[in-house]
Amino acid sequence: MIRTFCGLCGPVTGCGINCYVKDGRLVRIEGMKEAPMNQGKLCAKAYASIQWLYSPQRLTSPLRRVGEKGEGKFEKITWDEAIDTIANKLKEQKEKYGPESLAVLSPRQCNYKDYFKRFLVAHGSPNYAHSGICAVQRAFGTAYTLGIATPGGVPADIKNSDLIILWTVNPVYSGTSMGSLKTILDAKERGAKLVVIKPEMQPDAAKADIWLPIRPSTMTALALAMINVIVNENLYDRDFVEKWCYGFDKLVPHIQQYTPEWAEPITGLPTDRIKEVARLYANTPKACIVTGNAFDQISDSNHAVRAVAILIAITGHFDRQGANALTGGSTMPRARTLLNLHRRIDQNWVDKLVGPEIAMPFQPFIEGPSSSYYRTFDSILTEKPYPIRAIIAPGTQPPVSTRNPGRIIEALKKLELFVVVDVMETSAMPWADVVIPVTTSYETDHPFEISGNWIMARNRVIEPLGDYKSDYEFWLDLGNRMGYEEEFWHGDINACMDYQLEYFNMTMEELRKYSTGIAYDSRPPVYEKYDRIFANQTSWYDQKPYLPQGKVAIYSTTFEENGFSPLPEWTDPPELPTSNPELADKYPLIFFDAHTSNIYNHAWLRNIPNLREMEPDPWIHIHPDTAKARGIEDGDWIIAESPHGWIKAKAIYFPGIRPDTVMGLHGWWQGCDELKKPASPLLNGGANINILYNSDIEKAFDPMVSAMPKQTLVEVRKADEE
Repeated sequence: MIRTFCGLCGPVTGCGINCYVKDGRLVRIEGMKEAPMNQGKLCAKAYASIQWLYSPQRLTSPLRRVGEKGEGKFEKITWDEAIDTIANKLKEQKEKYGPESLAVLSPRQCNYKDYFKRFLVAHGSPNYAHSGICAVQRAFGTAYTLGIATPGGVPADIKNSDLIILWTVNPVYSGTSMGSLKTILDAKERGAKLVVIKPEMQPDAAKADIWLPIRPSTMTALALAMINVIVNENLYDRDFVEKWCYGFDKLVPHIQQYTPEWAEPITGLPTDRIKEVARLYANTPKACIVTGNAFDQISDSNHAVRAVAILIAITGHFDRQGANALTGGSTMPRARTLLNLHRRIDQNWVDKLVGPEIAMPFQPFIEGPSSSYYRTFDSILTEKPYPIRAIIAPGTQPPVSTRNPGRIIEALKKLELFVVVDVMETSAMPWADVVIPVTTSYETDHPFEISGNWIMARNRVIEPLGDYKSDYEFWLDLGNRMGYEEEFWHGDINACMDYQLEYFNMTMEELRKYSTGIAYDSRPPVYEKYDRIFANQTSWYDQKPYLPQGKVAIYSTTFEENGFSPLPEWTDPPELPTSNPELADKYPLIFFDAHTSNIYNHAWLRNIPNLREMEPDPWIHIHPDTAKARGIEDGDWIIAESPHGWIKAKAIYFPGIRPDTVMGLHGWWQGCDELKKPASPLLNGGANINILYNSDIEKAFDPMVSAMPKQTLVEVRKADEE
């Protein structure tokens, strides 16, 4: 039995697992009870990961393209040949076009991101291409309103809360075994009220005291209307507002236009219900709000995030027990020595960004300089402000990871160098010039992982099944081959691990002696740390404060000085019945998607038989009345068509969804040979939901944070009519 971590979820550290090996083969997995994050519990993905490890689709040898781009014809080469091929091309391009001609695409959050960010800095490129659809968008609005720059917004003290508002978040299918759902249900058991805001009744909504089936992409309108009620009924925390908020006097006249009556036709929620939830939130002393990924994927993302942050602030539900609060405290040393070479980054560096994810006046943000994933590809075709010539894609699949897959594929064809780094065949692989296979989490003995107050070394479970190394070693080898030996420990992965553990005063070898890791003591929570929080500065070279007045920025002078709205406001999404009634005449239903189901997350794992048996086909949730009006029976294959493309999926009758709304699942493309399930097309006729969405950068993208909408207008019909 060997203890290690599961690697099949994200974006947080994987669950602790016990792996049983017989004759060199992994045969059984169970949850590790000593792991504080999951305490022995696991989800379906972890149990199915043995099939993932031994999948016939595993990449076992580096490949080099021999056919035309898109043909998928490759020859096997050695690891060293692959590294040489990439390094030689990057050196040539650096000399010819400059180092900024290289971009590296962001995968889900994982600690090997630190390595390629380090590589980009060593190479001289600022073009880390982040998704534009996850976590950073919430972090940005929260930082410039409340002073806290944490991915995903302000943490919620659910354990002590008497009212929990889950706002377009998915705790049942996102990291269930890691305890977030249990924390919510435990709070319900002791009497806390639960409000769930989302378009369909997922299992958490079924447990709610109040479910608000909001129309997709209208979170800003609801938040503004709730502020209106709280301000006009004097339900705000007067003492906190007077002492710790800047610009409340400007908010009062501004918010008058956003009444609950105004919000009703936009959100699809009754006026009385909006008022009820606003009053309940304001009048419950210990209340918190948990926001979800949907806030990162709307065209007015920054307004929505800021409006919720202002709700939290004016009600006094900030950094107090049971509210949205930073309660973490531990005797653990600093998590790890930074790898990002941040001291080399300056304004000249930022000025080279090919397509800023965060607006230029606010670069770099928490992850450093970042270009938007989609804008990076757009530059290849428009050559504005200059074309990216080489892209490395570690653990990410451009045709199914961002909008407008047809345009993405055209860009992939034009690239001079495209490198895929993954454990498995991917949707982007046919257009790769070089394919780098890497180890799974079961085939490597690094890195160490940290979750909360706990640290443990990863342990190798089996020997690698092919000619490959880990993601981490790939970047060390490439860095060395490029001539960046000093930055990459001369290729020594153990020295790299020891460097990161300096603050712990131990080496990787010493950490490995703790077979179940080290759990550091927690410190008692300290609340109302306003002087410190409101003095927080950006962590990069400029060191500017997020909040110039040292108070909550209800009215943001920083935004105003840089040409953006200082107060959150409603801006019509390009495709909503209320904002585009002519389009709605042809496409009367609202389509949105989820990134996670009870079986899958992101755009992988559909090739795993145990999982595919449980969720075999792409689906669309549709209200029975909506379906019957179109002659659609439960289980029929249907076409969902938007102004931008069409997909094919199975209709699932779902009474707990708004009748004007349908929902699909992101990430379908893989086949499953064992179950004779063929792969589906990436473009029209497949189930790749990205083909449905608007990708107009000027109309659909949030101008401050490059957020892209996960909502459009569609019509659905039986597939046999096609």
